[in-house]
Amino acid sequence: MASILLCEDSPTHTLLMQTLLEEDAHQVHCVEDGRQAIDWLADQLPELVVTDLRMPNMNGVELVRTLISDYPQIPAVVVTARGSEDLAVDALALGAVNFVPKNSLNVLLNLVVRQAVAFSGSDRFSQSFAGQLHSPEFYFKLSNSIESINPVTQIVIQALAASGKLNMTERIRIGFAVASALFNAMCYGNLELSDEDPMIGKAIAGDSASQDELLSLAKSDAFRKRSVHLKVSGGEKDTRISVSHDGQGRLARFSPAPGTPESFEFEQCRGMMLVTSFMDEVIFNSGFSEVVMVKYHDKK
Repeated sequence: MASILLCEDSPTHTLLMQTLLEEDAHQVHCVEDGRQAIDWLADQLPELVVTDLRMPNMNGVELVRTLISDYPQIPAVVVTARGSEDLAVDALALGAVNFVPKNSLNVLLNLVVRQAVAFSGSDRFSQSFAGQLHSPEFYFKLSNSIESINPVTQIVIQALAASGKLNMTERIRIGFAVASALFNAMCYGNLELSDEDPMIGKAIAGDSASQDELLSLAKSDAFRKRSVHLKVSGGEKDTRISVSHDGQGRLARFSPAPGTPESFEFEQCRGMMLVTSFMDEVIFNSGFSEVVMVKYHDKK
């Protein structure tokens, strides 16, 4: 499915992640630290880098910094563990496109990697006519189906790539921020689910029964008239993306606060971590039923 460079110094975790990724049909090359990764990149380029944070010689943050500088076309996913949250915050700020907690590798690694690969593929699709789409503006009125999140997000990424704004990694990061906001608007805003509902985590992980249960709930009389609204406006100086919902819930959750140790293990694609890390401005209305996410094209 994709060529992946896996950077991890623990043999146990390397074997686990390599096995998971290869079971999902990826081609995986393994190195033990960031320096080995940079040496390998001099000869061939993968579609994605998955890296641990604490490693000898060159850690994951330094590797992400080098990727952003020298290989901005290669997205990086970082693997977080208890005690490395400060490094994860730095990596996300520098340019990593997402994170996976080590205690959730079995559940989330392939999910996040699939998203990253799909988003980068959508970006490459539109690069052949980059700069030919001017000031894109469009609006989606979505039902509360989480299966629609990735396809709609891929259209956003394609539009940004066709407009020629930002680099590939930044466009993918915007995609992950949009996907997070859409998920929150659907599940917490319109369906008014709580974090404690086990259906949420199972649906994120791809459990078909839980996804069917969510879809059935969304089609019920109480919720079927509620929509999620996605508005995208791209100008010369910035891109503004609005996500809003019709329900009584809140699309934002700030407990635990983004960036705290608890948030990395708890969020799992459903908090505000990626939104606040990847966008330059994040503006909520008073009822937390709408978020406007702003990305400046040139921050100099």
